[in-house]
Amino acid sequence: MVVTETQSFRGTWLMYLVILLELPGLVLISTFYYLDQLGDDGWIPLLIMIAVIGGTFLLIASLKLETRMDRYSFSYRNPPFVASWRKLNPEEITSIQVEKKDGILDHGGYGIRFGRKKTGYIYFANHLIRVVTQKKTLEFTTRKPEEFQKMITQWNTENS
Repeated sequence: MVVTETQSFRGTWLMYLVILLELPGLVLISTFYYLDQLGDDGWIPLLIMIAVIGGTFLLIASLKLETRMDRYSFSYRNPPFVASWRKLNPEEITSIQVEKKDGILDHGGYGIRFGRKKTGYIYFANHLIRVVTQKKTLEFTTRKPEEFQKMITQWNTENS
């Protein structure tokens, strides 16, 4: 049995929120440019603003969290930040569990939380897979808590 899941921000309200927050700045810079209030080099701030908005939009659109669990390992990747698969064997994992958590209230919002002892990949889901190793605690949101819980139970019976 293999459990795989892919979560992304694409098509969510967050992308539209970013556009709505950055659009007034683009309109303001464009207005100043067309009214000749930015001087001879006014096209530079306009291009910078367009590049920032486009880059932010593309970054959010390309973010996705992929988790995979089989009887031999737990793997994850989070392109573009963690582009290659990171694999954890059952021997490396001290504990693994599925919990019901809310991303906004429990983790301060959606996104990636990097820390020295704890890293969280928080997307739009109400359940969390907490993987504790000797070095670090990793947290991944999931929309398939039952499937991951079945795999965890299978791991525990095989390793007992």
